Amino acid sequence: MRSGKRGAGWLSGGCVRGIATAFFASVAFAVAAPGHSLANPFEDFVATFSRSSPPEEKTDRHYEIWTGADASDSAWLVYSGTTLAPLGDIHQDGLRLRFVGGYGRYTYKSFDINTLAGQSFAAEVTFADALVGYLWRLDPLILKLFVGASFSDHRIHPGDFNNRVQGPEVGVKGLAEFWFNIGEKGFASLNLAWSQAHNTRSARARLGYKITPEISLGPEIGLNVDRQGDFKISEEHMKFRTELMDYGRVGMFARYQWYGGEIAASAGLLGDFREDTSPYATVNWITQF
Repeated sequence: MRSGKRGAGWLSGGCVRGIATAFFASVAFAVAAPGHSLANPFEDFVATFSRSSPPEEKTDRHYEIWTGADASDSAWLVYSGTTLAPLGDIHQDGLRLRFVGGYGRYTYKSFDINTLAGQSFAAEVTFADALVGYLWRLDPLILKLFVGASFSDHRIHPGDFNNRVQGPEVGVKGLAEFWFNIGEKGFASLNLAWSQAHNTRSARARLGYKITPEISLGPEIGLNVDRQGDFKISEEHMKFRTELMDYGRVGMFARYQWYGGEIAASAGLLGDFREDTSPYATVNWITQF
């Protein structure tokens, strides 16, 4: 009795909780052992594109530009953005300005829980962020904090009066990105975001291992939720129950980096892990100059 996911919601289910517990336990063990590098090849979205170390060349670089795409069986999204370091090198401590925009489409069904009658909906989503922040290099930790304005617009066809996430909204947004180097080969990253627009929240964690200086890979987990996800999680009793959202992600990623750029891809399963799951895939490219 479920159809359609579009990339927001909480991860749930005992299986996923077990995976998440094991993931962060591995990070804690690695951090507690000085100089320890992960024994197995384990390593997201701009999150973030943090670099584990600055380039060896001396040329200052002040800009990052990236583009990416995300797709599942009922949704797709493309996005692009830029980060500017106006007062210094992009790899060093200092002020950051970030601008991001994207567009996507998704489909879903809404069910009457009394009659089981359903209706299909198609939606378009547009978003944009303008943020100011700061980067700190606190070896082995790299920390980025951002705050600014966010715009999000969901256009649903035909109109769905039971969906709490539709139409344009503007609000404050906050973003935190953590990158932790674990010895010479390992690293962990965590990205957290909250936006007042549609009360959107997300989290993504990765644990990586560098097979070579250029190639790294590992597992990733993600959590996404917005106002409509809150409605489902609270299990409020209404005549209509809208089945939307991607409530969590579990997958693997691979990353190839070179001086001044990188490309990364990931794939796995998304869903609420109780009633339905589906595959997802992402790809991201970044360049610095």
